[in-house]
Amino acid sequence: MKKAILIMLLSLVAIAEDRRTANSNTAAQLIQLGDVRSKMFFLAADEMQGRLVGTSEDTIAANYIASEFMRLGLKPLGDDGTYFQSFDIARAWPKEQDAFTLALNVNGQTKFYQRGHDFEGWWVQSVNSETAKGPIVFLGYGVNAPEYGYNDFAGADIRGKLAMVLAREPQADDVHSKFKGAWDTYHSYDWYKIEQVRNAGATGLLIVNNVFQFRESRIPSATPNYLLREPKYGMEDGLWDLPVVDITSTVADELLSPSGKTIESLKKGIDDNLKPNSFQLTGVTGEVSKNFNMSTLLKGRNIIGVLEGSDPVLKKQYVVVSGHYDHVGSNSTRIYRGADDNASGAIGTIEIGDAFVRGGLRPRRSIVFVCFDAEEEGLYGSAYYISHPSVPLADTVANLNMDMIGRDEESLTWHNTAEQNKNMVNVVGTLYNPEIRQVIEQQNQTLGLRLDFKTDTRDPENWFARSDHFWFATKSVPQVLFNTGEQPDYHTENDSRDRINYPKMTKIIQLIFLTADTLANAPQKPAFTP
Repeated sequence: MKKAILIMLLSLVAIAEDRRTANSNTAAQLIQLGDVRSKMFFLAADEMQGRLVGTSEDTIAANYIASEFMRLGLKPLGDDGTYFQSFDIARAWPKEQDAFTLALNVNGQTKFYQRGHDFEGWWVQSVNSETAKGPIVFLGYGVNAPEYGYNDFAGADIRGKLAMVLAREPQADDVHSKFKGAWDTYHSYDWYKIEQVRNAGATGLLIVNNVFQFRESRIPSATPNYLLREPKYGMEDGLWDLPVVDITSTVADELLSPSGKTIESLKKGIDDNLKPNSFQLTGVTGEVSKNFNMSTLLKGRNIIGVLEGSDPVLKKQYVVVSGHYDHVGSNSTRIYRGADDNASGAIGTIEIGDAFVRGGLRPRRSIVFVCFDAEEEGLYGSAYYISHPSVPLADTVANLNMDMIGRDEESLTWHNTAEQNKNMVNVVGTLYNPEIRQVIEQQNQTLGLRLDFKTDTRDPENWFARSDHFWFATKSVPQVLFNTGEQPDYHTENDSRDRINYPKMTKIIQLIFLTADTLANAPQKPAFTP
């Protein structure tokens, strides 16, 4: 009798699961090309002037997204019962002559270095004018990775001093590296490394990196915004608030000359033994500065709403679906419309919420929908969210992030063409989240997209660190980026709504919807695997 009852219960569970799957598939079909196109018509219109953070057009875009969340009946998770999570961001022009300066004293001899030849200011930092001077500590890679038993900070006193660090992480490009082989972990990226150094008390940072300029991975169809003169943006809450410059290995060797060491020998020693080797340089002091004109304080706004789960216990766990909505604005007569980057991700976020609501689905876990602001200026909106989460990060089971899901990759790095990628989407970051990869692959069986996991093997274009999912990884939250790659129109005025591959974009949004639904109903939450 007990066996018969058990069989009956298992049958009922299977029937319920089949019904849930059928309902989810039906709801996914509510995501329609026409709705995607109509939202793109608005967000990527010329009148939106590229949705630069702090502008009236950015505000209009935020209000539009909030109105969509309101229409869907999502519960607001912003400030004071609104959908808006506000944060302050400062804008300032670097000074013409001395935006960044570097002077080093070795054995009593002071040398002033040339920007663009010997050093370059790191492209994102606070816009406060600051000068840091004092002793210099070689801090290895500037990495503290307890999961790999490695810590450059152990025993090193950098408070009130300048730190000099190697780029990337130990044993980078080594397929046998303890740090996930040849793939770079989040510890290797400057976004994260600079904050670790700042929080440890350093007043300035020198990163040994011979590459000062952004390496193009395609032939631009027009002038990219980053080749034109633009102001800089920084957070007002202290993020990256210290002078940071890249220096050449030649400059680093000059600093090391009194010790008889070279930067290459130090790097080899660490990589060979995987043992930190941090020390204060003898006979050496430095002075590094960043100098800006008076700043203007602007308001950035993340838009956040939640669809509450149906399970009394699991509804206190959250799947976060996200995409940033800002872009880089306009410059003179050029309007950087940002259709693919990233009106596409903001539209995907809205459409997934719409499919849940119109499909009548209430998953067991809650789903948070976030459209981040100020991503283009330095992942600022998501950095603020991670520091001020609307739901506990410990209860956030996954982040599914969309950034540029509307085009066909055409990259010099990968030697591919748009024609080859008309049905392809990159899925980035699943080395940390193999269980999410399994879900994505399973849900894609009915959609038939070509899933490309190439960036989990090597990531020369640094996609893992180039969008808002990155901050979730630094907090050990499982996360994945969906992205259709670079193409000639990236960050040019030709990133327009008429060039979007709408059928593919619609399928990608359907896939992310089905993935979110599966994760929100799964018995166990996915693991983050260091």
